[in-house]
Amino acid sequence: MKRIAMMLLGAILMLPACNRDGDPQSLSGPASSPGWEVRYNATLALAHRGSDKVKDERTWELLSEMLDEDQQLRNFRRKQKDGKEVIDEGPARLTVITALQAVHELHKKRPELDLSGLNDRIESLTKSRNVAVSTEAKKVQQSLSK
Repeated sequence: MKRIAMMLLGAILMLPACNRDGDPQSLSGPASSPGWEVRYNATLALAHRGSDKVKDERTWELLSEMLDEDQQLRNFRRKQKDGKEVIDEGPARLTVITALQAVHELHKKRPELDLSGLNDRIESLTKSRNVAVSTEAKKVQQSLSK
């Protein structure tokens, strides 16, 4: 069931109607350093488990980076047939949503952990031009305020 929900979410993220203001802006700047996919997966696993290691400096930085929508748009690129490199929005937005869900799960398992350092990132995501991202950010923001 969870797999079907994730596939549906992926399909929704790809729909132009889910985005506000048309095409994404051109983003400059580097992608994350090589191996970011593996580090992100490890960070998500720690958050979902409610591990104390989430508060380790490097892990915390990675979680925060995953909540940086622009960084994820820089990380996820694909080449078109003409060789032009473009943003691959679906996986980028899914990474942000997955990170938001991990923060929610972490808070449920470890409500005593101070996650206020993520508040600015989450607040920024509530204003995302992508409806799925902004909706998930608002849900997480609300759960953290309880």
